[in-house]
Amino acid sequence: MAELLETALINQHRELGASLTDFAGWSMPLRYSSDRAEHAAVRKHAGLFDLSHMAQIEVEGPGAGAALDASLVTQPSQMEIGRARYTLMLAQDGGILDDLIVYRLAVDSYLVVANASNRLLVRDELTARADTLEFPDGRASITDTTLHRALMAIQGPR
Repeated sequence: MAELLETALINQHRELGASLTDFAGWSMPLRYSSDRAEHAAVRKHAGLFDLSHMAQIEVEGPGAGAALDASLVTQPSQMEIGRARYTLMLAQDGGILDDLIVYRLAVDSYLVVANASNRLLVRDELTARADTLEFPDGRASITDTTLHRALMAIQGPR
C-alpha cells in the first residue's frame, strides 16, 4: 500500500483534531466535529478548506499560451492577466480527461489546477501536447508544483 501524500497543513489538521481520510492518495481532513455543525458554521459564518491536494501545474514561457490553447477547449492565451477560466482537457476521442481551472498570472505564465486524482495525467498530457508544437518565439515549460505549495479556499458569508 502506497504512503499517502500530505499537504503542508497536515500538522495543523492533526492538532485541531481532524478525522483524516484517504482522498485521491492524500491524507485529507474529513471533518473536525460533526457534519451538521460544520455545515451550519459555513452557512452562518465562514469555513476554510485545505485544497492543497488539487494539482497545481505551472505553464510558463513564450509558448505557454499556445500550448494551453492547443491542449484545452478554451483559449487561455486570450484571457486577461489576473483572470481564471473553467475549461476541459479532452481525449483524442472527445471524452473528458479532466475539468480544470486555468489562471493567467502574467503574459507568459499560467497556473492549471486539476483534480487530485488526475494530477499526473494532466501534467503528462500537457507536456506531450506541448512537445508536438512548433514554437516560433520559444517553448513552454510545464512544472508540477503541487507538492511544494498550499492552496486554500474560504466559503461563507463572513
